[in-house]
Amino acid sequence: MNRFSKFNHRISSWLEYIAIVAFVGMMVTTIVDVVGAKALERPLPAGTESVYLFQIIAIAGSLAISKIDGRHVRIELIDRLRQPALGIVHAFVALLGLGLFGLLTWISFQYGLTLRLNHDVTATARIMLYPFAFWLALCCVPMVLILVHEFICSIQETRKK
Repeated sequence: MNRFSKFNHRISSWLEYIAIVAFVGMMVTTIVDVVGAKALERPLPAGTESVYLFQIIAIAGSLAISKIDGRHVRIELIDRLRQPALGIVHAFVALLGLGLFGLLTWISFQYGLTLRLNHDVTATARIMLYPFAFWLALCCVPMVLILVHEFICSIQETRKK
């Protein structure tokens, strides 16, 4: 399992680097748009669309690494339970998350195929939308793997005394 965790952490870190670049792109786009609109009276064409697309890249890319680093919401009241109840609760939560992100991965991929077949684009810049749906699906895969690992570890926790 250690190799699996290291591999997943490496993939999640790469996705995080891409998310950081998208976040910087979001900031630069916003600055250029605001300065252009206020100082030059010429806002950035499709500036708002660009920020929306950068948000998709940034948020999806940071999903898995935030879970790995523990920067997600967790109810500490449950952590006061003793084994095996704690392991059962953690396994149930991991299973729910696994179902959610497995479904999100599948639906995002299917949505990307639909967007690709329909040639859907943004309104102003005419940017193809399907790569962003595929990006979301791709970024959910490490999250699914993390939740599988958590589920297995939680089941093993229930056996501890």
